[in-house]
Amino acid sequence: MKKLLLLTILLSRVAISFSQTSLEWFDIEKKIIERVDLQNGNYEIEFPNALNSIKSAQKLKFIGIKQEDILANFVVNVFNLSSKKLLTIPGTGQVYELDVNKQSFKRLDKTFYRGYNFKAIQFIQNDTLFSLGGTGFWQYHNILSYYDPNFFEWEAIDTYGKRPEGIYLNSSGTNFGKVFAIDKLRELDNKDLKKKSQIFELDIKSKTWKNLGELNIPMLTENEINGSDFQWSSNHLFFLHSKEPVFADVLNNKVYQYNASRNGILSNKGQIFISKGWVYTFRYDQKKYTLDSISYSELIRNSKYLGQLYFVEETTSKINSMYIIIILIIVLIGFYLVYQKNKKLKKGNIEISKVPIPKYLDKFLEEYKINGSDYLLTTDELSKIIECDSMAFDTQRQYRSKFISSVNTYALDTFGITDAIFRINHDSDKRFIHYGIKMELFALIDTILV
Repeated sequence: MKKLLLLTILLSRVAISFSQTSLEWFDIEKKIIERVDLQNGNYEIEFPNALNSIKSAQKLKFIGIKQEDILANFVVNVFNLSSKKLLTIPGTGQVYELDVNKQSFKRLDKTFYRGYNFKAIQFIQNDTLFSLGGTGFWQYHNILSYYDPNFFEWEAIDTYGKRPEGIYLNSSGTNFGKVFAIDKLRELDNKDLKKKSQIFELDIKSKTWKNLGELNIPMLTENEINGSDFQWSSNHLFFLHSKEPVFADVLNNKVYQYNASRNGILSNKGQIFISKGWVYTFRYDQKKYTLDSISYSELIRNSKYLGQLYFVEETTSKINSMYIIIILIIVLIGFYLVYQKNKKLKKGNIEISKVPIPKYLDKFLEEYKINGSDYLLTTDELSKIIECDSMAFDTQRQYRSKFISSVNTYALDTFGITDAIFRINHDSDKRFIHYGIKMELFALIDTILV
């Protein structure tokens, strides 16, 4: 028993030794370094460029915090939300809340699965925390998810249109309700001019992607840009390398090369921020924090215009796309007319149940009639079917639950089928729920839809 106790203590110490000792970040608005010391339980403030590194500290109440869960060598993401701050740990799904006024630091999420979204881009939109893309388990993805504070978990959301194959933090960013992402930017160090990397724009409100055009790879490779040293800030992408830095105004599709005497200000050794007409660089070197700045107007004035970041799609391709859409609409109308005709022929031959059919059941079953019995609906798809997708996320959850309950009750009373609609975890990510139907209900689709 003593050996088991000693082994447990030893393992706990080993776990803590490989964990993060503090969470630290730079607040660009206040120009201060903020830190949560996980060992002494303090919230600390430090000022860059100060000779004596002026500090202030106050004790925090830790709630649900396990130091061993916060692995070492992670850069924390920090978001302001009202008077509090939300902190996330990349690759883990962990969400923490720092309330300086109440002197508390607590774990919010109940995430179990981890490792799927290292280098994901995370952002706040309408007081909702989103996570997009990332890498893990030797693959990358383009999944959009949000953190649901009512259920303390992340949930996937469908997006529409052609999108990047993989979305990475440094080659993507947000600006005024839009997400800009460059696909395959990480592969530019291969210097393969035949690769066609694209730049995409996601409208967060409509969840719709738009392909802005093809990346200007000849210009980037000519200026020795590769896919390993770049940063995003306020709609600007900074390509940092050994020579004069190159940066792109993504929204205006312009690339510049800064070649003034202060070229050391844009260094890959630090973080770059654009705020209120100024460009700031924050560095930690030789155990000293340094904050430097240059006005954005001076940066542009001392930069050379190199060309476009991407080539805009030609009008002809848009016209061709329009023709394809028109043809698809005509085909769908034809299928619909044939379906209505067959429906009328069947009517009268099948006895219809006298029990009221739940609202939206017909739309729900149509999806399975089209896609087959093995088809699984996402939560977002189900919300659209029952027309609650524009509501708050917790309200959508209630509507989905009510709909599933009404259908299961109807199927049991009418056909004797129990749990006609069932919930199942997604194969690739157990955190996300999909919905399916039993074969007994699928076999009765034509009867119910008459």
